Amino acid sequence: MRNLVLLISILTISSCNIENKKKVDEIVKSTLDVKQISKGNSKPKIDITNDEMDVFLVALHYNIPVSEIANTLKWDEEKTKYNISILIENGLLQKQDDKLVPGLGIFTLERGRLLTEKCSLLAKEIADSIKGKIPDLVKLHDNSDISKVYSFYDLSFFYLSDVLLDVGQINNVEKRFLRKERPLRNGSRYYLAILEKENESIEEAYGIYGNQVIVRNDSTLISVYGNTRTDQHKGWKNYKEKVVHSFSKNDFNTVVYEMPKVFLPTLVQILEKHKLDFEKVYKELAFDKEITFEEFFIWWYHIIYTETTDVLMEQNVIKRPQDGLFYYKMSM
Repeated sequence: MRNLVLLISILTISSCNIENKKKVDEIVKSTLDVKQISKGNSKPKIDITNDEMDVFLVALHYNIPVSEIANTLKWDEEKTKYNISILIENGLLQKQDDKLVPGLGIFTLERGRLLTEKCSLLAKEIADSIKGKIPDLVKLHDNSDISKVYSFYDLSFFYLSDVLLDVGQINNVEKRFLRKERPLRNGSRYYLAILEKENESIEEAYGIYGNQVIVRNDSTLISVYGNTRTDQHKGWKNYKEKVVHSFSKNDFNTVVYEMPKVFLPTLVQILEKHKLDFEKVYKELAFDKEITFEEFFIWWYHIIYTETTDVLMEQNVIKRPQDGLFYYKMSM
């Protein structure tokens, strides 16, 4: 705990003015990924990539005057007023003392770099705790149908990252740690963020690992987990040409419910222990001017579990997937 506080204190000096002034044309040339966490029809009612509204929001984050942004984006007065209106209506833009401020997470390269640095010790703490749970997880794996085809180590990336920390656990983190509903925006509850990534990088923003459904019907789910689901990685959606790990209907309960349950109390305990530090970073990086703590943290959590995954890979606890992606089929 003292080590984590010390690291945050050291980094506070470097993070006080972390973001240099940017011009709108620089933002236009940057790669912006719009990410959401939603459920069913409770999702954004507008696409902020239309009319480059995502660029507009990032430019406002850098305190660039509206007139300058509109001029660069070639918005006339009517379009400017309309886009501002629908962004406000959908809770993605807010007025603060006659100033327009983004109402969603703006994760620039600078912010992402600092958030990655600030969670390095925490990631190691979580990784060490996961290693302590591996014997229990191996027992669950050994009783599964897929164990007849693959070893625990073969599936370690999926088990220890996706199942234990991401898709299998993210709702639990919301319910057990954050304990608040997602922000209500124009009748829908969801999290939304703009993440800046390195131009031309094959990896996603900040190397974040994520899960994406490719095929879904009443009986089958085919998904991919990893951090190279980008335009630079050609053919990554062609799952028929990949090794797809097939989990039976019997395995579904183990993967979706039993495995996450093994680590959940420990994960929540660790997060609770560091909550004051999380809140300090939230204010230090000025996210409190734009979004709630819960929305800030859920995106930072993605960086935290990504760093945890990388620690376990470096220790050879997790088998690194080929091309950074793991494909799987789940029978339901």
